[in-house]
Amino acid sequence: MKKIVLLLALLVGFGAVAQDFKIGLTLAPTISFNKNLAKNAKGDWVAQEGSGGLGWKGGLLADYRFAGNYYVHSGLLIHTKAFNTGSADQTLTTLEIPIALKLRSKEVTDNVHITGFFGGTLDFNVAAKAKVAGVEIQTIDSYNKLGMSFMAGAGAEYDLDFGSIGLGLSYHLGFTNVVASPLNKTNKSTPKHLSIDLVFYF
Repeated sequence: MKKIVLLLALLVGFGAVAQDFKIGLTLAPTISFNKNLAKNAKGDWVAQEGSGGLGWKGGLLADYRFAGNYYVHSGLLIHTKAFNTGSADQTLTTLEIPIALKLRSKEVTDNVHITGFFGGTLDFNVAAKAKVAGVEIQTIDSYNKLGMSFMAGAGAEYDLDFGSIGLGLSYHLGFTNVVASPLNKTNKSTPKHLSIDLVFYF
């Protein structure tokens, strides 16, 4: 935790002195819809009953302009997501580090810019719990510690005298099975989510 706080402080300090470096704070509601599979007696993978759920993410974003309207987009986000696997209600907390290419257009109207980005995230699963028959249990050992996702999104930013406000929509597709061994021999869960991204850059 101390290392994370130190990293945030360094990013904020660097953003205050670097002209082409912007720091932003974000808060985003999310909709998760994990794809859950189980191996049947014949050895075939079949879809499990289950459903997605609502969650949220928040944290720090950083944009570094390296040429014209092109930016390297990154940050440090905490994402809490909920979903149902058919047998239990699950809540998984993930530390996300996005790494993406971002394009910010010239003004399309007064102080308004269109944005778009694509790239990936490193997803560190740090906490998990499940509710089974009304009893809550910790289940982080059932998940792999690290995952990877593809992400793409678009939106708009409005410039203010003291910063800018951004609103967008992004899609995140997990590449990796988050279910840990030995469960991953018979179970697979690939995370996906939509995110409504609200950010303030200063």
